Amino acid sequence: MPGTFEPDDDAFEGTPLTPTRLAIVVGVGDVFIFSLIGYLVLENPAFGPIAGLLVGLGIYHTLPIFMQPAGLEAEHEHRDASPVREYHRLAAGFGFSIAGILFFAMGMTDVDIVLGIPGALVVAALVYLIAGFAFPNAGLEN
Repeated sequence: MPGTFEPDDDAFEGTPLTPTRLAIVVGVGDVFIFSLIGYLVLENPAFGPIAGLLVGLGIYHTLPIFMQPAGLEAEHEHRDASPVREYHRLAAGFGFSIAGILFFAMGMTDVDIVLGIPGALVVAALVYLIAGFAFPNAGLEN
């Protein structure tokens, strides 16, 4: 049937747009959006950009995995490697995103930024370790 879409089709073939480039644009956009929301809602120009940077890093790590034709089925070569020995891209994306949202929530509760940054980084590390052991490492297609 002409005009049908098959899941194995590569939507980015022949275009300069790639999932990684799109993730960079969305991640940079998060910094600006969180900066604006942080300034308007929290009346603090520091919480928004830092939260946006963390969420943007999370999106940069996870979005290309979900946009590639194989999706999460494109597993990394080393399936048995722990996240401590090898970088786990999916777990890092989850960790950064959750840390950014938590950091922004800390700004709403009047927590000082000096306590917010280490707290968010500790949460990011914990989520990375838990998700790294719980989920298989998904690889990016070249």
